[in-house]
Amino acid sequence: MSGLLLHSGAVVQIGKLAQVIAYSLVVGIGITAVFSLAVSSTAGFLDALRDRRTTRAVAWGAVGTLCVAVTLAGMVRGIVVMSTK
Repeated sequence: MSGLLLHSGAVVQIGKLAQVIAYSLVVGIGITAVFSLAVSSTAGFLDALRDRRTTRAVAWGAVGTLCVAVTLAGMVRGIVVMSTK
């Protein structure tokens, strides 16, 4: 049994695995936070439109658009990284 564990340890490098887990957590939480900001800014945009506050609506729209762009860029970057490795 210990021979099996030693052999599997040579196949999986614990340091690299920990690095992949850490990067995945950071990027996953970051993209989720940015996307939830996009959803929240969409609600702010709709409220500002309903109240006829165009300056606030433009600001909320810009924030929402930026957040969607960052989310899409993160998704594309993830696909590129996964397809090149």
